[in-house]
Amino acid sequence: MHIPDGFLTINVIIPTFIITLIFLAISIKKVKLTDQQVPIMGLLTALFFAAMMMNYPIVGGTTAHLLGGATLGLILGPFAGGISMTIILVLQAFLFGDGGLTALGANILNMGVIGIVVPCAVFLVMNKALKIKTTAALFVTVFVAAFLSDVTAAVAAGVELGLSQPVFQYGLSVAVPAMAINHSIMGVAEAFVTVVIIGTLLKLRPDVLAKSPILGKLSMFNKKDEVEA
Repeated sequence: MHIPDGFLTINVIIPTFIITLIFLAISIKKVKLTDQQVPIMGLLTALFFAAMMMNYPIVGGTTAHLLGGATLGLILGPFAGGISMTIILVLQAFLFGDGGLTALGANILNMGVIGIVVPCAVFLVMNKALKIKTTAALFVTVFVAAFLSDVTAAVAAGVELGLSQPVFQYGLSVAVPAMAINHSIMGVAEAFVTVVIIGTLLKLRPDVLAKSPILGKLSMFNKKDEVEA
């Protein structure tokens, strides 16, 4: 999903950098982490830094990779999660050339803003509608949120590429469906990984999830109830 240099036009590069910088400025101002979340942020940042470097073959001879946006967003909140993803993408671009420097604004927007904010919003909406009280309902909601995180980030990348003709060869009608379909496959894997990570923390460190700006809104944490199987 990392867009390299030379694939985007200046008309796409500038707006994506502006939107990204605004989001980061807001995130830095609003981010609040508890003592329990600081080491978790470092651990998750390192984990997905490594995970995103590994690409897996999918349909059509292309590759995709785990994103981690849903895990970061749901556990750390959109602001800390966005900062964590930005650190990952900046290091990958400067140290390994994974994603172009001119496309850094677009890549952060796709994976560090959209890929983080969307699962947080989906989770909050579903929690409000379903009043999540069981682990089964929690895992279903996390699965849906993580899947949509991957797909919407991929669609955003497809839109940016499609709007960059003639620098990029294909228009919206090709770029968007290609990104959406291929990353739907990885989205399923992303959803499973997110459920496993959150399920593990729920079992071993529920206090970390209880302090989350997103997962902490669950009634099971607010009321200090035991989670039902």
